[in-house]
Amino acid sequence: MREDYRDAARLCREKIRAAKAQLELKLASTVGDNKKGSFRYVNNERRTRENIGSLLNENGHLTNRDIDKAETFNAFFASVFNTDDGLWDPSCPELEDRDCGNDKLPADPELVRDLLLHLDASKSMGPDGIHPRVLRELADVIVRPLLNYFSMVLGIWRGPS
Repeated sequence: MREDYRDAARLCREKIRAAKAQLELKLASTVGDNKKGSFRYVNNERRTRENIGSLLNENGHLTNRDIDKAETFNAFFASVFNTDDGLWDPSCPELEDRDCGNDKLPADPELVRDLLLHLDASKSMGPDGIHPRVLRELADVIVRPLLNYFSMVLGIWRGPS
């Protein structure tokens, strides 16, 4: 019984492929005379979808209009990307009030080193183009230059120590 089904399915697939190949050959030979049919066939064979189906908004209602769909996507992505900026990690040393005021960077090299060592090496590069893995692996080497650079940029240069 099962083998009969497999044989019938295989025979059906073969017939469909042969019919499709014959149709494509016929369309290819008459493309100059029948442009409309050729374009209709090509457009039907495309696998992309041009429309987005109905969406559930945050109230649980189906949205069909394009403007409602856009607002639903906007609300979703705004909620996803604005909830946590990923800068605070409970296991990471906090930037409380350690030798710095509200407008100054921490001047403690060990704190900066700890922050660099807690960077997630699996994340992608930031806007500076430096991969977190590089910063993490070079933490011991770049702590002092980073402190000096940012101190100089912020106008709180203390000179080399």
